[in-house]
Amino acid sequence: MLFHMGKEKSLEYRKKSLVKNTAILAFGTLCTKGIMFFMAPLFTRWLARDDYGTFDLIAEYTSLLIPILTLSMGEAVFRFLVDESDEIEKNRVSTTCFIFHVLGIVLTVLIGIILCFFSRLSNTVVMSTVLFLSMEIVYKYLMMTLRGKKNLNAYTVGNILFVLGIAVFVTIFVYFLKWGLEGIILGYAFGDIVANTYMIFKSKIYKEIRCEYFNMATLKKSADYSLPLIPNSISWWIVNVSDRTIITLFLGPGINAIYAIANKVPSLCQNFFGVFHLSWQQNAIETMSDTDRDKYYSSILNDMTRIVGSICILLIGINYWFFTILYTDDYFPGYFQVPILVTAILFSMIAQFLGSIYVARMETKFNGITITISAIINVVINLALIQYIGLYSASVSTLVSYVVLFIIRYIDLRKKMDIHFEKQSIVLALLLLAFAISSYLANVIVSTVDLVLGILIFIRVNYAYLRQALNKILLKKEAD
Repeated sequence: MLFHMGKEKSLEYRKKSLVKNTAILAFGTLCTKGIMFFMAPLFTRWLARDDYGTFDLIAEYTSLLIPILTLSMGEAVFRFLVDESDEIEKNRVSTTCFIFHVLGIVLTVLIGIILCFFSRLSNTVVMSTVLFLSMEIVYKYLMMTLRGKKNLNAYTVGNILFVLGIAVFVTIFVYFLKWGLEGIILGYAFGDIVANTYMIFKSKIYKEIRCEYFNMATLKKSADYSLPLIPNSISWWIVNVSDRTIITLFLGPGINAIYAIANKVPSLCQNFFGVFHLSWQQNAIETMSDTDRDKYYSSILNDMTRIVGSICILLIGINYWFFTILYTDDYFPGYFQVPILVTAILFSMIAQFLGSIYVARMETKFNGITITISAIINVVINLALIQYIGLYSASVSTLVSYVVLFIIRYIDLRKKMDIHFEKQSIVLALLLLAFAISSYLANVIVSTVDLVLGILIFIRVNYAYLRQALNKILLKKEAD
């Protein structure tokens, strides 16, 4: 047990466990997000700008509806499978939460039928969205189950198959068959189907779900944990993507397409953190009772801040070249949103890191309260400024809401735990701000300097990790 190790050994052991899990997930993420990042320019060429903007909005509303339709039971599956050792109780958790996901699919179909009579969208778009949302519900449940069982290999392969499926079917439906908006929605739905089929048979989840395992005590326990997460999920959605709705209403779906592309660059950093966050959630829960917990949490917090900060600086350096090489001139206005959004991402990730500590402490209500405050700030600022500064209102409101979220959580946790930032982390945050400001000169000379400096800073901050990775590669080659 970790408790019986020396503190230094315990710290090293836990970091190695965190790094190992992150590396497994990172492999899948590099494959999947890399494919999607380079497919996005193709999607923007194959689809009309308004259709791409509409699809982006549909995809974001799908992410909003899943926790509502399933009562966030997927989160309960993950949280309780991580801790539970009794196989019968694990089956009870899996079965009880699965039933709510099935009910969510039934409700999705009913809503789709109603919308066919009242929606302005065509029936084919509506029913394609119903299939997409239904398959997403299954996908999220299976992914949470695999995470809870710590089967990260199957989780990673499922993620890769999902994106490969999207790439293949969107190409078929949109590029070859010219199905437009319906085609890209169906392409994503079929990507889910491919991944779901693999995960069902790989995890053998069908052997664990039985009607006799449904248990009211398990239902109450799961509901007590998951229900407070619904407003939390809604608030996160508001902070992350309500901007898309407001932009579409006030500026049109074409401008929303520009904002969606602007988010592709900071999403690269978000994707990296998403990999780490998956590992960190589990790690934070497992180490909550350790005697040197605060020291460990502070160490990880500062490591993460420096690594993510260096990635953000590098992305700002690359930003100009992304927009001039990968995208058409119609999307270049998105370039000016990226520095603000990348800066916002750093504060968002720190806030989420702190949020995982609240989850480990079983304080999900406070998580919900803080993100609700952040969501309200986001919407108010966006609505107040959109008619005056246009698209900038979305990125500025996002940055302010994340800064406020970070400040509230950090001040509160400081009262309960001894976690703190080191000087190097603060300096890196200031460097990020300087890079963000300089990028608004938007010319080849400044962008080239930013790129070179960004690469150097990234190497300097991550030198130890890069050297370690290189040594492992060289040793492996020598062994072969």
